Amino acid sequence: MRLTSLNSLFIKIFLAFWLLILLLTTALILLPKLDGRQLQPLTKIDSIILNKEKHRIQRYIERHPEANAVQLINSDPRRGSRSIFFTDASGRLINDRAPRKIRQFILDSNEAQIPLKKVNKSRTYLGPALIKYKQQSLFLYVSTPNRKESLALIEWLIDNPLLLLITALSVSTPLCAFLSWHLTHPLRQLKDVANQVAQGDLDTQFPEIKNSDEITQLASSMQLMVLSLKNMLNNQQRLLSDISHELRSPLTRLGLALAINKKHAGDSKELQRIELETQRIELMIAEMLNLSRIQLTHDRKEDIALNEFLGDLLLDAKFEADEYAKTFTYPELTSTTINIYPELAYRAIENIIRNAIKYARQTISVYIAVTPSTITLTIKNDGELIPESELTNIFRPFYRLNESRDRETGGVGLGLSIAENAMLKHGGKIWAENIDKQVCMHLQFPRFS
Repeated sequence: MRLTSLNSLFIKIFLAFWLLILLLTTALILLPKLDGRQLQPLTKIDSIILNKEKHRIQRYIERHPEANAVQLINSDPRRGSRSIFFTDASGRLINDRAPRKIRQFILDSNEAQIPLKKVNKSRTYLGPALIKYKQQSLFLYVSTPNRKESLALIEWLIDNPLLLLITALSVSTPLCAFLSWHLTHPLRQLKDVANQVAQGDLDTQFPEIKNSDEITQLASSMQLMVLSLKNMLNNQQRLLSDISHELRSPLTRLGLALAINKKHAGDSKELQRIELETQRIELMIAEMLNLSRIQLTHDRKEDIALNEFLGDLLLDAKFEADEYAKTFTYPELTSTTINIYPELAYRAIENIIRNAIKYARQTISVYIAVTPSTITLTIKNDGELIPESELTNIFRPFYRLNESRDRETGGVGLGLSIAENAMLKHGGKIWAENIDKQVCMHLQFPRFS
């Protein structure tokens, strides 16, 4: 893969994750080093405080050579703000009581030659300083009110690992969210365009994407693809219209010749057959144009109540079934709305119902199932069952399940194909199955766009 630009999607993702990992790793390494509570060298002020306390103790020893260790500890007139502690040469604490933190500091800083300090939340510890007392060595440690130089927030985070984790997530989440939005926003725009193209709107305007990365290249490729598809479909439509026009002209002349022949020579079975086949060809041309029109339609979907949309259609179907002395039933219609292309949906449902009326022996039933996301119409009839192997083939253009039956009913083999194309245009589906010795045709519409 050749990377030619910093706007490459690969570079963006790689750098974003690399920088995020680098920042988190750096923070984890540096945080302990920024903790002021670690042992530190004495500053100039710290050395002054420790030496001043050392000299005070030495002067006190000179004035009171018989003083014991307790008197040395209590010799500081400012004990309320400052505390002193002593250890012997073995490191044993001489004070009767001492806070845990000063004990820990004494253990950590056991080199008399290198005095250190440690800053805690409320106190600062300094030491040790060597003091000669009764021919023995004592080590002095000083605890003063905190002159804190460390960052309280850093110490707080180090003392609370869970809060440190939450802070890391709080910092990284906006960065990750921005990266996700930056990458997915143009993809969502392209998804919306692709959905509109899938519904047949080839004039959809593509969004202007200025990232100059692979997504921009994808958008350009999609735009070229849609343009090519539109040109091909327009050429197909133009070719189909031209062919239909060229076929209709000789058919018209053939019909005129038949009428003249009947007038001079009378009617005959041969002429009737020619007239029937001529009508079938004209019907086939009309259905082909309808199928092409469905595939290229740019109509907008509408929200329509079921009772408003299906009321007249089902009443007409019932009237037609009565003419054939067949029973047609359907449920009470509700005001549930459905998002459809009205003309296409009407054609699809009408074709299925007319087929059911034609091929039913006695009864045709319509059922409607409504779910939160779909509306499914099921049309059942008690006609001849469709072989299981043919249940998908019947939707192919010009496919004939039974040649003689189609000739009796006048079908051209495009009704079910037109219905299937109309359902695909809606983003729905159509399928057939045999249930309880009845042929069932299902049309499933999505309720919303």
